[in-house]
Amino acid sequence: MVRRAGLSISTVKASEIEFPTRIEAEYYQPYYLANKNTILNCGLPVKRLKEIATKITDGSHITPEYQEDGVKFVMVRNLHEHNIDFEDVKYITPEMDKFLKQCKPARGDILLSKVGSIGVSAVVPNDAPDFNIFVSLAVIKGVSPKLQTYVSTFLNSRFGRLQAERVAKGISQPDLHLEDIREFIIPIPSDKFADKISSIILKAESLRKQSEHLYADAENLLASELGLDKLDLSESVFSIKNVSDVQNTKRIDAEHYKPKYQRLFEHLRKTGQAVKLADWVKEPLKRGVQPEYVDDGDVKVINSQHVSKTQIELEDNRTTTKEFCQAGSNKRATIKQYDVLLNSTGYITIGRSQTLLEKIDAMVDGHVTIIRPKDDLDPVYLGVYLNSLPGLLQTERGWTGSSGQIELRIEIVENFLVWKPSMKIQLKIRQMIEQSYQARQEAKRLLAEAKSAVEKMIEGI
Repeated sequence: MVRRAGLSISTVKASEIEFPTRIEAEYYQPYYLANKNTILNCGLPVKRLKEIATKITDGSHITPEYQEDGVKFVMVRNLHEHNIDFEDVKYITPEMDKFLKQCKPARGDILLSKVGSIGVSAVVPNDAPDFNIFVSLAVIKGVSPKLQTYVSTFLNSRFGRLQAERVAKGISQPDLHLEDIREFIIPIPSDKFADKISSIILKAESLRKQSEHLYADAENLLASELGLDKLDLSESVFSIKNVSDVQNTKRIDAEHYKPKYQRLFEHLRKTGQAVKLADWVKEPLKRGVQPEYVDDGDVKVINSQHVSKTQIELEDNRTTTKEFCQAGSNKRATIKQYDVLLNSTGYITIGRSQTLLEKIDAMVDGHVTIIRPKDDLDPVYLGVYLNSLPGLLQTERGWTGSSGQIELRIEIVENFLVWKPSMKIQLKIRQMIEQSYQARQEAKRLLAEAKSAVEKMIEGI
């Protein structure tokens, strides 16, 4: 959401009312009117989005049956400024994808979020996999290659986001309608300026990919040092367990006793460096709390959707207040730099773990577990370990529940076996993660630079 001053009284002439479609007072707030006037008077040619695109449509209006594999199905949570997350997605059948061919994006198309963090935009990259989209996303087709990146950057800028915010309809969950998106006004820059913006975004994209490769290299180093390539984790048809084993674990589900888990535990113990997580934390593990959200609060709220495979998302989080976080038992949800965050619910996100590298005011909701390791167990290393195969397998073995209400209880996590190698190896993995983080931060800086350049051009600065 675009930050702006509080509401103020606006006097609107009858001739200014866009009758019959918009008569609500919010639509005519001074900051919206000023935003439109600044664009129209910026000294550049201004066109409606529908005039520079050949087609503007949206994704599937039906909710398909999801599959274990198939064609990637991108939703609003997968769209970020200048980046589409193709990893954390659902899948649909090729037949359903063919049925939805009218809304299927192509490379070079521009995606725009219609709900949630409305107005977020990214260009579909040339190396994008085959995918389709849900109705929460609009797809803008046919913008010339020269303008694609610039238009996406403009939509992500203050001038674009305020247009999206102004025309969004609905109260509890505002959304953009296609007829309003088509009317967005876009100042058309010189080819030289458009090329400049494309160059900045391209460099940011290169750094983002570098960040991902560095994170993958850290995971590969951990796997190599732990010898996971020598570990047989294939499924077995039969597994025999004693009644005493069932009584001790209080689990009767066959999944819990699959031999691959026992082979993992045996492998970890043979290293002589396996420890129980509960023995290596400064304080007991704890879950967050359900926050009271406020607009433009001073504390970011991190939920399970923000703990991704390679980082903690801190861009479009909802917020709360310091007063809420400091009240009574809510204090337990407050987090600090180098806390390890572990997703504890949800089929897709459960078991995912990341270490908070930023020093910010933040809290977690009740779906995230906070882990604070002792000094000899590096928190950045621990985050990678829990997010790697040994951690995910223990999550897979330990979660309980069904019908979408699954969870990873704290007592289960406390009993996780953690491979605790020499500090030399831990710090080498940490260094790679920090390099990944630095590359990602530089990419964010460049994205902000591109937006700032667009805004200054429009303002004549």
